Amino acid sequence: MRESSSQVATVTAIVVLSVLTVIGASAPVGAGPSAASDTVTTAPTATAPIAAQQGSPECSFPVTVTDASGTDVSLREEPERIVVLAPSDAQTLWAIGARGNVVGMPTGQYTSYLNGTQGKTDVTNNDGSVNAEQVVGLQPDIVFAASVTPNETVAQLRGAGLTVYSTGLATSIEDVYGVTERYGRLTGNCEGANETVGEMRTRVNEIEEAIDGSDRPPALYYFYNFTAGQGTHINDVLQAAGARNIAAQAGITGYERISAEIVASRNPEWIVHPADSPVPQGQPYSSTAALEANQTVALQTNLIQQPAPRIVYPLTKLARALHPEAMREANLSPIDFSSQAGAANATSANGTSGATESPIVADGGNETVRPTSTVGSGAGGAETTATATGNSETTASETGASTAGETGTTSGSQTTETSGPGFGPVGAIVAVLAAALLARVRN
Repeated sequence: MRESSSQVATVTAIVVLSVLTVIGASAPVGAGPSAASDTVTTAPTATAPIAAQQGSPECSFPVTVTDASGTDVSLREEPERIVVLAPSDAQTLWAIGARGNVVGMPTGQYTSYLNGTQGKTDVTNNDGSVNAEQVVGLQPDIVFAASVTPNETVAQLRGAGLTVYSTGLATSIEDVYGVTERYGRLTGNCEGANETVGEMRTRVNEIEEAIDGSDRPPALYYFYNFTAGQGTHINDVLQAAGARNIAAQAGITGYERISAEIVASRNPEWIVHPADSPVPQGQPYSSTAALEANQTVALQTNLIQQPAPRIVYPLTKLARALHPEAMREANLSPIDFSSQAGAANATSANGTSGATESPIVADGGNETVRPTSTVGSGAGGAETTATATGNSETTASETGASTAGETGTTSGSQTTETSGPGFGPVGAIVAVLAAALLARVRN
């Protein structure tokens, strides 16, 4: 029995790590050798929350900052060549206006929604691990390593003479603000970072004010039998959207499996899930208030799973689903995370004209200008969001592959969405392997 429990724990850990690889977050990276300092910027210890590390420094160089591993990272001048090792870091640099300096990044389904990834060198192997030789060969001025990056990889890159900044686990929306500001500081894009964070804060505050005083229904975030509990940015999104996260209330922390007992006893009224993760079936889910009333919300996978600026899109969609009347009366300010990149949005890396991102409309929609658009298509196509029956309100078209704005259809109390890029085959394989392994262990 002890051996069986140990095997179950091992399988669970493997699945969680696989999921976190998609999210771009994990345990903090171990400290590597400290970089030589030109200018020392006071920073807290590595155990402090990301948000607590943020100040309001002027965007000048040289600069030295302390990363999540406790390593002093120094830059003598503004970096011209940047490599990122996680999709969320790429999204952040796109938002603040540093896209043109990115020479290497993960390419594929987890970043395909970003315009202008053509011509960027893929720095991952077929299994998703970092191709260190490729990174070194790009000769970057700085490498941004998400916390999922193995200690050995960080040490290898630093041993090759590269400057590597390691980020910590984002546990809240506030942490996303902090990472965005810090990346702006390190890339010389302070203005773009400040504008991005300002727009995010405004949208979050407007939503919280709009739903203030409304009842908060119990909700479950579900993806392949796992959930997001306390200490996750997803839990923060659920709370900001006006929900009570039953996983957090049950004492679950981080990303863990959700038990049938918790689901049955907490009885969620809403089930929220990434678009690429199916709605749970069978007991106890079929007897929950959520499935009996067909109240589910599918959020674009990359946007909800990646702790980065566009997290406000699924937040807006979720708030509209949970509190339609309050949100219908809300006066939301426009947000635009594409404007910092300027005219680069209209031209790909090889000089050809591509999709152009337009400003984000007040309700959180993001329209991509294309010769044609297809309603109800999958990733890469445009979809239209309609509100509940009885009040016809349509948001602007939003896309999957190009701008990855939140899409879906709401009718009565039901909310659905077509699948977009995200877990896709990877998530399905992880789920199947986990089920098979656990079945073998238990048998």
